[in-house]
Amino acid sequence: MSIKQYLPKKAQEIITTNSDAVLIDVRSYAENKFVGRPLNCLFVPWVDEPDWEPKESEFVEGIKRSIGDSLKGLDTEIILICRSGFRSHDAGMCLIDHGFTNVSHVVSGFEGDLDENDQRGNLNGWRHDGMPWSQC
Repeated sequence: MSIKQYLPKKAQEIITTNSDAVLIDVRSYAENKFVGRPLNCLFVPWVDEPDWEPKESEFVEGIKRSIGDSLKGLDTEIILICRSGFRSHDAGMCLIDHGFTNVSHVVSGFEGDLDENDQRGNLNGWRHDGMPWSQC
């Protein structure tokens, strides 16, 4: 099984039209706080301080706690987002390895790909594409 890939507009369309779909931000606490986050998303970091290493079992348990028992559990449509699409892909593969069956990620992430000046936010990504977000 592989992880599905969505552009931001498609991901937003799915979470808007499918009340069971869940958008989960897997970035670090610092990114979430200082860069902003998609509206109406859950937050479960894939890696974070102090060691910046994935803790798969903690991540999977965090996802299960976040989606709750009222949804379809392992069949819940989960869309992951990170900064640029790499961590969300790895986190999604972890979920698939742990029995989740409906996992996707935002390929350009929240901030998008690097441009010719090594800056994000100018080519693509959740914010660049005008999807709803806030910085709190």
